[in-house]
Amino acid sequence: MSPAHPTHVRAADDDPDDDQLVAELTGLLAEVDGFAELAERMALLSDERRLRILFCLHAHPGVRSSDVARVIDAHESTTSHALALLRDAGWVRARRVGREVRYELADAFVHDLLHDLGSDHLPGVHHSHDRP
Repeated sequence: MSPAHPTHVRAADDDPDDDQLVAELTGLLAEVDGFAELAERMALLSDERRLRILFCLHAHPGVRSSDVARVIDAHESTTSHALALLRDAGWVRARRVGREVRYELADAFVHDLLHDLGSDHLPGVHHSHDRP
């Protein structure tokens, strides 16, 4: 994002005075619940290994943990532990396919966030609304 082109602009031409701005922001924050939970959930993204795992699951939903471990050059136990943390935090879900467990992103929020972070899909992987 270019600093010369901000994403958001104020609709009114006049800026509120400082006290009004503080009051508006205080009211806005008071209406939002769950900052602690959100911060805890987002903290999981600060680990490079977990972020790489999420990129893998975004690129190809339904991948096995052992395959992810090979891709990120990590031990299977380390990868399984990271997947468990991500699952507990609501980032991913496990799906049993026969005797295998496969992992995928848990919801659209995670999917959209990963797109915003620069993750892409492998060829042949499309959004459900993109299917012919």
